[in-house]
Amino acid sequence: LTADELPAVAESAVLTALDRKLVLAAPGVEVETTAQALGAVPAPEAAIRSALAVGRSGDLLSDLRARDRALRGDIDLAVGFRFTEDEALSRLLALAPEVERPSLPTRFDMDNRRVLPAERGTRLSAYDSLSAVAVGLASGADRIDLVTLPGPEVPDPWASLAEGLDIGTVLAAFETPYSTEANYADRAYNLKIGAAPLDGYVLLPGATMSFNQVVGDRTGEAGFRYAPGIADGETIDTVGGGICQISSTLYGAAFFAGLDLVHSRPHSRPSAYVDMGLDSTVVFGHVDMKLRNPFDFPVVFHTRVAAGKVRIEVLGARKGYDEVAFERQVQEVLPFTTIVRSDSALASGAETVSQRGMRGFKVVRTRKLYKDHDIVKTESWDLFYPPTTEIVRRGTNPRGARPDGKKLPALRDPARELRIVQ
Repeated sequence: LTADELPAVAESAVLTALDRKLVLAAPGVEVETTAQALGAVPAPEAAIRSALAVGRSGDLLSDLRARDRALRGDIDLAVGFRFTEDEALSRLLALAPEVERPSLPTRFDMDNRRVLPAERGTRLSAYDSLSAVAVGLASGADRIDLVTLPGPEVPDPWASLAEGLDIGTVLAAFETPYSTEANYADRAYNLKIGAAPLDGYVLLPGATMSFNQVVGDRTGEAGFRYAPGIADGETIDTVGGGICQISSTLYGAAFFAGLDLVHSRPHSRPSAYVDMGLDSTVVFGHVDMKLRNPFDFPVVFHTRVAAGKVRIEVLGARKGYDEVAFERQVQEVLPFTTIVRSDSALASGAETVSQRGMRGFKVVRTRKLYKDHDIVKTESWDLFYPPTTEIVRRGTNPRGARPDGKKLPALRDPARELRIVQ
């Protein structure tokens, strides 16, 4: 090469070197990049000077040997590069999310029913890592270990329990269905919002939980939406409509797990999604559901709302009872009353049912707990489901609309007796 040709060749060699694959490594992660992507730019001046000096020392024998080695390609000259520090630092920091790992508290792998211990995260020491990259590139390394520091500690409320906490056994599970149709989307959303605080909730031995305290107020600020709910015996849109399905599903799981049923109240009418007697209504600030853990080990709730099913599991170290039986007997069926309301939107004399009447029930609910095929405990509760008033709208407008006239299907009462065993 002539001296004039050398700069272009040298710069091309530098660019090739800066574009080769480079692995930046940190604990548990590797990121592929290039020196050029990290902000390195060609600086071949020193390499050019070294090339021009080969075979030109003035010592004839040394120069002949040097030129002979050069002809054979046995002389390696370091390609030159430099960092614009601010740009290089900026690009290195852009890689930080791929390298850094957050600190994690003790947590639960519910699907595999395991307790995962706390993990200390890592954070990138950017300036020290920049120096490591510069040294690695200068030495021709293909892999450079970045400099990391321990991440910050995070609150770990279950740290003291982690070593002995066991969630490997399903004490009980309970499911209720919900509609996935588009017009019930807000209600399904409320189910997911309401179930989230319960997932991973730890109830210690002897401790009592309040559903309202754990889930919180059902407000728009908390993420709840308007959806159908029951208030004063009528179905209306309320913020958090549908939340009683979460409390009822948890109640069913707690019932069959053998937890103490400290306080609950049935709905004002039987629910379509759960057997009468296994429901539990809640109203923040007024009606709560409370459960107590009677066992000598913690229990953990696992909730899942997906594909039209609300499922809640009670997990722990072992089952407290071999079997738990739910028994229900309907003692009395109560007729409903009908009220008529004028409606100026309907044609005079036309009628339509805006709320279906439902008969009421007096019920005895019993729980039997078994060990070694023997009943070790029996509990009974008297429940009352008041009749639901039928509301009929009667038209007063001569030019009003006329309803379609379709008859409602006949009412079906729940079975007089029911027994479910888990």
